[in-house]
Amino acid sequence: MTSDPTRSAGRPVDRAPIVDAAGASAPESIARRVPFADNPTVGQRGRLTQQRIVAAALQVFGEGGYHTASIADLARRAGCSRVAFYQYFSSKEDVLRYLAGQVTRQVGASVEALGPLTPDAAGWAAIREWVERYADIYEHFGAVFHVFESAARETPSLKALNVQAATANIALIRSRLTATTLAPHDADGVIGLLLGATARTFYSAEILRRAAPRAYPRARVDDALADVIHRALFGLIPDVNARGRDTDAAPLIDFDRRAAGAPGQRSALTDAARATYDALLSAGYEVFTKRGYHGARVDDVAEAAGLSHGIFYRYFANKADLARTLVLAAMAPLSGTLAAIPTPPAPGSEQAWSTETLRDWLRTYNKIQVSEAGIIRIWIDATLHEAALGTDAAAALDWGRRQLAHFLVPRGFGDVDAEAIVTMALLDVFGGGHRSAETLEAAALVIERGLLGTRQSS
Repeated sequence: MTSDPTRSAGRPVDRAPIVDAAGASAPESIARRVPFADNPTVGQRGRLTQQRIVAAALQVFGEGGYHTASIADLARRAGCSRVAFYQYFSSKEDVLRYLAGQVTRQVGASVEALGPLTPDAAGWAAIREWVERYADIYEHFGAVFHVFESAARETPSLKALNVQAATANIALIRSRLTATTLAPHDADGVIGLLLGATARTFYSAEILRRAAPRAYPRARVDDALADVIHRALFGLIPDVNARGRDTDAAPLIDFDRRAAGAPGQRSALTDAARATYDALLSAGYEVFTKRGYHGARVDDVAEAAGLSHGIFYRYFANKADLARTLVLAAMAPLSGTLAAIPTPPAPGSEQAWSTETLRDWLRTYNKIQVSEAGIIRIWIDATLHEAALGTDAAAALDWGRRQLAHFLVPRGFGDVDAEAIVTMALLDVFGGGHRSAETLEAAALVIERGLLGTRQSS
């Protein structure tokens, strides 16, 4: 969850990671790679082979992540040989770049299709239509969104493609603005955060939907996103971007209390056993952050801790149990910081609101989130593929959502349950890397204008 600095309007802006815009355009024509054919032209059969490889990559990346996927896995799933694979792609990174190019073109086309962004119902409708187009792309290419960010952190060429596409999409959206009260020097940072939060909102809603299918239908989340984006750009406009919804209260999603590795386990250990337990946790963190959830093995953790395979199983039932324990431990500092978010005054209240207090809180949140970012990334990876962890992921997200819904209630408008998901996504994107003063200010602007409906101009 690191950020990529780019330049806009002659000044550096610290961009939030925008996984949705990952990659440059893939080649329009299809050709065999030299030296696999004297004639590089591909016929219908070759095109179908390449399409099968691309479809296989979406499946394999979606099921087990990017890092543990092999060329043999991709070829086997595509029903072709490794030799056939190498006729079209040089590596799995090459396949991911190709897929990212497809996503980039489609996201770019969705932004190109935006009508004028105006502070009226027509401007809101334009944003709402874009959100729906983007959600369609996310649903089809979910695996690319899920794996690209971690792959880009380790691959400079992919990271550069991410920056290039993000910069282009931000510029396109800025060009559609007609009457925003955002200062020109703030617009790019705000748009960048909103783009990153949009993709992350879809991800969080997907996890919550698995546990509570009826609570967050896509249309409800899309409406909430459109409201937040429109308010962030134009301020609070009643009857345009402050829509309430007549819905039942969102259900509570709780942790699986039957799971092993309960948070209180450590306190019951002797001093010697606690030292062993802590050594396994430290080694687990190191191995998971280095190899990813699926690439890590119990033997790797035991070896890193200088302990035997058997001793590991005295404390943890399996790899998933260790990952769950690490994530629950990481939640404690994050939860405490989240609970301390400044409370906005209720409408008509004489209570003062301090932007500087909000900035101070954002700085604190950023420090905590950065320190826990490694295991949070592992959590995200694990929850995509482990059903039990997925249940706890929904519970953790719902805890945060409820905290942030409570934060939004005093404002007195809108769908606080759905917009709390957007708020979580915004904080996740902002908190995932060391942020510049410009991005800190952009986050404060989005919270005050887009979420609370205050600070009408910047």
